[in-house]
Formats: sequence, C-alpha cells, structure tokens
Amino acid sequence: MNAPGLREKAAIAIVGVVILYAVAVAMWFMNAESSWKRAAKRYDTAAGKYEKEKKLISETRKWDELYETEKAAMPMFAAGKATDTTWRSRIEQLAKDNLVQIYQIEHGKEVETGDVLQLPIEIKSFESSLEALVKFMHALDSADDGMFDVKTLSVKPSNKKGYLRGAISLTCAYMREE
Repeated sequence: MNAPGLREKAAIAIVGVVILYAVAVAMWFMNAESSWKRAAKRYDTAAGKYEKEKKLISETRKWDELYETEKAAMPMFAAGKATDTTWRSRIEQLAKDNLVQIYQIEHGKEVETGDVLQLPIEIKSFESSLEALVKFMHALDSADDGMFDVKTLSVKPSNKKGYLRGAISLTCAYMREE
C-alpha cells in the first residue's frame, strides 16, 4: 500500500480541523445553554428582590407612622436616671403575679440604638409550671408600662413534678427625655 500523498494528508487535516471545530461549537452551545439557564435564574432572583424593595420603599410612610406610634408608646426616663431597678422590679412583679419564681436576675449595660435605649436583663434561674410560664411571657408581651422583648428562653424539667427550670434573656426598650 502506498503512503498517502500530500493531497490526501491535506484533505485528512482539513476534515480533522472541521471535526474539531464542530466539536468545539457543539460544546460551546451545550455550555451556553446552561449559562443561559443560570443567568435567567439570577435575573429572576434579582427581579424578585427589586419588586420586594420597590414595595417596601412605596410603604415608607406606613412604616414611619407605625414607628412613630410605637415610639410614642415607649416609656420615657429622665436623662441620667438609672433604669435597671425600675425594669428589674417590674419583671419581678410580673413574675410574682404569674407564679414564676425567679432565683437569679442580672442586668447588662444600657445599649443605644438610634432614639431607643435597650437594657438587657438575664433571668439566670427561674422555676414555674408551664402554664405560669406562658402567662408570664404573655404578661411581658402585653405590658402597658414597658416594652419587653424575649431574646432567648431555655427550659428543662425541674426536680419538682410538673415544674420547669430555666433561663430567659430579655431586652427592655425605652427612651430618655432630652
């Protein structure tokens, strides 16, 4: 058999290059399709985020009015007045009224967040029945003379049958007169 000539070699090389280009184009189209799908998904996510933000911006007046209403209901204290005893005694009274026995309670440092001041209070140890705990939590939530936010609540069974032991982290929100 004769060795292929120059013309045959050139034809084989051209066919090989055409096949390689065809493979490259096919791979590009397959990859482009998945890229288009990813891009469309990112676009849909961004469009949804845009619509949500547009809706929130259009409701600015509503949220400002709600903020002002809540701000007006917030307790006020004189500048420089210590608030820890006020909040601790209020929490202890609500606990007593709802049959929750507090064994250890501590307060943190006052934190300023814009117009509002917050005082973290840690009830490190309490004991109560489940019903009393629920009533106490409801009393904290619906208190007229304070704004309380329960950050964490951890409970476990107590040695007394039907009772729970645990800890609660609260935040008391208030404002200062200027």
